[in-house]
Amino acid sequence: MSKKEYPAKLTTGYYRVRVDWEDESSQLGAYRLLANAKAKCDENPGSRVFDNDGNVIYPEEAVPVTGAEDNEEREVLDKPEEKEPESPVEESEAGEQPADKKEEPVDEVEFPTAEELPATIAYGKLKTLMNIRTSPDLESEVVTVYKKNTIVEIAEFCDGWLKIKCPEAENGLAYVLNSADTYAFTASKIYEVHPGDNLWKIAEKELGDGTRYGEIRSLNGLTSNAIRVGMKLLIP
Repeated sequence: MSKKEYPAKLTTGYYRVRVDWEDESSQLGAYRLLANAKAKCDENPGSRVFDNDGNVIYPEEAVPVTGAEDNEEREVLDKPEEKEPESPVEESEAGEQPADKKEEPVDEVEFPTAEELPATIAYGKLKTLMNIRTSPDLESEVVTVYKKNTIVEIAEFCDGWLKIKCPEAENGLAYVLNSADTYAFTASKIYEVHPGDNLWKIAEKELGDGTRYGEIRSLNGLTSNAIRVGMKLLIP
């Protein structure tokens, strides 16, 4: 049976990276580009790339041996098979292959480096599940989907849209809708919670006044004062 081939780029549906297909909460990303899905899978050991039907397409699953081959009748030879002599490999005096025999270059997907991307001018925190698109247009292609509370780096504010850094996009940049600040909280600074922190201490440290903790709470859409170590908060 021939191995099924999957397109490098989907026009409909997504390549989904999950630990378990049945567990949607284990999803790490959804991608149009197969190369990006594989890269995400490689970054997270134990995860797999699934097609739209839930079939594992990467890493390749081992094919079980059925043993049927051993039951096939084989021709009995009267004498041992004679192996054809192998053609000697031409070598140079140094024992290496001749200089005119070069390895064929391997095509690789090149992703933009941090130096090639525009500077981060602000940060955003998504208020809900959002489609990330190739251009600031609701009819444009969806690159991936980001979950609620995902922190994004903003490169530009574009008339109701945020131009963000997006590793899943071919050029490293994509767009998310944010008309009238409906879908994302935005701020110029971000803070990562450390052991012993609380909202009052963070407001005192970052804003110079602990009584302004409510501004941090409101900006991040928090419904209580509870925070956890490693959590990223937008700072007004």
